[in-house]
Amino acid sequence: MRHVKRMLELIMGVELLIGGLLIITMVAIMVLEVIMRYVFNNSIIWVQEFVIMIFIWMVMLGGSAASMTKTHVTITTFSQRLPEKWKVVLQVFVSVIILAVLFYLLQTLPASISIQNKTKTSSLPLNIGKGHFYSTPLFAAVILMSITELYYLFYEVRMLLGKDIPEDYVLKGYQFYKKAITGGKV
Repeated sequence: MRHVKRMLELIMGVELLIGGLLIITMVAIMVLEVIMRYVFNNSIIWVQEFVIMIFIWMVMLGGSAASMTKTHVTITTFSQRLPEKWKVVLQVFVSVIILAVLFYLLQTLPASISIQNKTKTSSLPLNIGKGHFYSTPLFAAVILMSITELYYLFYEVRMLLGKDIPEDYVLKGYQFYKKAITGGKV
């Protein structure tokens, strides 16, 4: 599982890097659009559609990264009152529900993308099917979240069975940047 953890942390680092580049790109394009519209009185027609596409990718990559670091919003009003053993049982149950939803999406998204691809983008220079525009980022995020949820479910089941788990099994996104800055030393 160490290899899986390293792979997921690498993927998360790439997601965060791409997300950061997408934010910079989105801001730069929006600034360019404001200058073109209000200074030169000549708007760029494809900016809105392109920025929407960037935003969708940012949200999906961010959702996947949040899934990897266990930083999604959680409501613990009920679970915090449970004994430790029942907290683990509840977490396994929640993970199974999440996996069921993710697997359902994996099964249904290809058909949805196919249907959406019957219409194309209207203003982008590239004629992209709307399925790739709207649902492909979701499909990619669902695949990554499924792998992540299976990783965590493995350790949750081990906890439930009373087996040892490493203390550092939770994924950390900042490791990628520390390694990049320190030349491989963390």
